[in-house]
Amino acid sequence: MVATIATLIAAFAVVAVQAAPASAHCDSREGPVVTSATQALEKGDVNLILPYVKADQEQELKAAFDETMAVRNRGPQVQELADEYFKETALRLHRVGEGASYTGIKEQLEENPALEAAEESLGQGNPDAVLTMLDGSLRAKVSERYQGVLDARAAEAANKTVETSRERVEAELMFEKYVVDIGSAIEAEAAHEGEEHQAGTPDAGH
Repeated sequence: MVATIATLIAAFAVVAVQAAPASAHCDSREGPVVTSATQALEKGDVNLILPYVKADQEQELKAAFDETMAVRNRGPQVQELADEYFKETALRLHRVGEGASYTGIKEQLEENPALEAAEESLGQGNPDAVLTMLDGSLRAKVSERYQGVLDARAAEAANKTVETSRERVEAELMFEKYVVDIGSAIEAEAAHEGEEHQAGTPDAGH
């Protein structure tokens, strides 16, 4: 039970800190959106990319797909330009669907330990890589903040002044706030998932 709670806390700690790099992953040429768009073109199957856009965006993406497929056979240069247009369109719609800004396809994938662990777990078919990474992250972050409390207490004990006592109080409060913020994030996420589940569940009487 304790291990499960620790893992959940670690997950929210890492997500809070690393949300931006994960988002950048979607923008990259090696990311799942552009990769799926490329596969859709190669196989002539738009359904391979549709899961990455919202339902109300399907028609726009399908139109772009049809336009691209219609001119791909007009030579290598035309194909390259048409393919790039479709990939840009797919990624733009995906980003809009996420409520995020679109700034084009990134050529290089930013390093992200959390994302790499997530992809490793998906490839292995179990969450071990993620759990190991998150457990290590949680232990390191909590230990760092707790050590700050110990250092502040030692400084106060060696030379008790208003200033050293203030620093000790600040360290203790920051440690507690860190733990409380993570716990609150977990509770908020659980409540949000519960609301979504209720919204998507028909009433028993209907």
